[in-house]
Amino acid sequence: MNTLLEKFTSGDLRSDGLASEVAASVVEDLSLLPLLTSGLDESDPVVRARSADALEKVTRQHPEVLQDKLPQMVRLALTDEVPMVRWHIAMIFANMSLTPDESLWVIDTLIQMLGDISVFVKSWVISSLCILGRGVAEKRMQILDNIKYLEDDDSAAVRSRVQNALACLEDVGKALPTGWSKSDAV
Repeated sequence: MNTLLEKFTSGDLRSDGLASEVAASVVEDLSLLPLLTSGLDESDPVVRARSADALEKVTRQHPEVLQDKLPQMVRLALTDEVPMVRWHIAMIFANMSLTPDESLWVIDTLIQMLGDISVFVKSWVISSLCILGRGVAEKRMQILDNIKYLEDDDSAAVRSRVQNALACLEDVGKALPTGWSKSDAV
């Protein structure tokens, strides 16, 4: 394990540890990015989760840096056992500078993620689908149709997120709810 990832080894998944500090270091020096992305391959769930968190923060400032990692991001979004990894990847998808074909692939991936058991994952998937759907008109109806299924979700947080997303997708001029797009801060 490299020295950057060693900063993620203490504590448990209830904390983001030093993810903000590591993200700030990587934003300052992008040559550190490979050290951080290697954390997505670690067996330790805490290291993977904090790596995903830090990467999400990095992509707020540098949306282009994970383009070559998109296949890995999609795989982890659909298969990683740690909800914190999945929800941060959903957030990363909304931050990335995607080509039209990549956008379609990511939207299809996010739609699959709507069935996640984690409320946090579902909530961030809905937000990311909304953000991406506003820019990809040909997928907007499919997104609307799929998130409407969650209007009666057991979670009040998911139901609220669905209502906000529906409003923003039906009127793309409407401002996103505060906190949905974090691209202004690390």
